Amino acid sequence: MFSIFNKKKNSDQLNVPEHTPTPLSAINTESITADENYDENELNDVDVPIDDELDLGNLSSGPRQPILKVYPKTKFGSQNRGFTPSYFSEFNWLEYSIKKDSVFCFPCRVFGTAARQTENTFTVIGFNNWKKLCGSRDSKTKKSKLSLHASTINHINCSIISKLSTANNEHIDKNRQYIKCLIDIVIFLGRQGLPFRGHRENEDALNKGNFKELCMLFSKHHIEFEKKYIFNSTNHTSWAIQNNLINICASYVRDNIVSEVKKGGMFSISCDEARSHREEKMSICIRYTNNLEVKERFLGFVDVSYSQNADALYSSIIDFLHFCNLSDIPIVGQSFDGANVMSGQKGGVQTKLKQIYPYAIYKHCMAHKLNLVIVDTCKYLKDLRKLFNGLEAIYTFLISFKK
Repeated sequence: MFSIFNKKKNSDQLNVPEHTPTPLSAINTESITADENYDENELNDVDVPIDDELDLGNLSSGPRQPILKVYPKTKFGSQNRGFTPSYFSEFNWLEYSIKKDSVFCFPCRVFGTAARQTENTFTVIGFNNWKKLCGSRDSKTKKSKLSLHASTINHINCSIISKLSTANNEHIDKNRQYIKCLIDIVIFLGRQGLPFRGHRENEDALNKGNFKELCMLFSKHHIEFEKKYIFNSTNHTSWAIQNNLINICASYVRDNIVSEVKKGGMFSISCDEARSHREEKMSICIRYTNNLEVKERFLGFVDVSYSQNADALYSSIIDFLHFCNLSDIPIVGQSFDGANVMSGQKGGVQTKLKQIYPYAIYKHCMAHKLNLVIVDTCKYLKDLRKLFNGLEAIYTFLISFKK
């Protein structure tokens, strides 16, 4: 999730696990790679996210606490002193900059402002007087430099803000994980072609529909999901939010299809209308190649209830291609039924499309050809004629019924 320091290899590169400080929810540490041959110039090539041009942490990563085999030494009098990672255990807000060989205060650096008058030593400059870091004590308070900083009002305020920010981030992360589960349910139902909603979805219903029943199943095995779904008044499972999630998933799938079509550079289109109760819908499918593999994909439905003449259907197709960002991609083939409004050579949809896409070869849909063969066959079978006439009568009765 986070970036990782990868120091260039010299001779012996050592991967060392990062130190885990005392429990503090505000801290998320990372791993770091380092070796004995510390070279400050070499670190300038390390590609990591930094704050204020320093190799330090941010709100996502928490304080940067690298564990090196050997830290750079600085001479103080007759002794060589350097940073030691044991400070991380005692002061979990502390972070170390490899570039500056200095320590910083994470909450003060991130949340400190001019109004809070935070110390520049721990926010901008960096502290690297290792002799006074923990060894030398203040004559009045008998506290080390780090202990003194930790007891200041500004540091305490910044630490509180840091914890509040971390709690908010954790809350956001839990919400995202919950929504991800809902999205997985949407994708599963869509892939299986199953309905989402039930006839009744109240508390007394034995079957609340596939979507909510799957949510209940998730709750039995996922504690955090249960807290959000059952014990939270807002669980984001209403029909409106279900539709929003479906539309978001559909948009994502459609964008992936369009991306593949653009890589192929051409596609063919197939359309057909169908009546659903009182609405006339036109389905639009496309065929294209992706790495020499032929793919056929459904793009969506278009409402053409207002009119089904050639001009209206042609305009609906063009508008839908604009909506999908496919209008600039050449159409090399088109397939419709044999109705004159679609396949007419003078004023049909296929003729109008050829005016924009001259290489769009028209082909009578093979499925519709097969349907015509079956219809002709049924003309000579009396029992089949009665069956289809009865089905048509039932359909006509149902669509004319008004509540």
